[in-house]
Amino acid sequence: MPASAPVWLTLDEFDFHHRLPALPGNTLVLFGQPGCSACRSWRQALSQWQPPALQQLAYVDVQQSMALAHQFDIFHLPTLLLFVDGQYHGQLHSPLQAQALKQALDALLATAAEEEP
Repeated sequence: MPASAPVWLTLDEFDFHHRLPALPGNTLVLFGQPGCSACRSWRQALSQWQPPALQQLAYVDVQQSMALAHQFDIFHLPTLLLFVDGQYHGQLHSPLQAQALKQALDALLATAAEEEP
């Protein structure tokens, strides 16, 4: 376990497009909501296993930022989106396992950036 847990950035529909492009490196954004047990599990797991390939972890509460969830076609929670140097790179699909997350992240990083939905 790391010496200190990573700090989660909280983003909303008002600052998402201003703050995210300014973040260097790889940022994984978790779209979730407080009442979602799977979302809480992912936040806790990512805090413990944050892969070295990720420089930042960010969280968007879809109850507070419904327009942003609609913009990214978020239909299921949690949803994990990867941004590289502030540019949308794609949706991360992985079971809740450290090694599977690392493999899925490495595979997504090996692909080209995508247009935002």
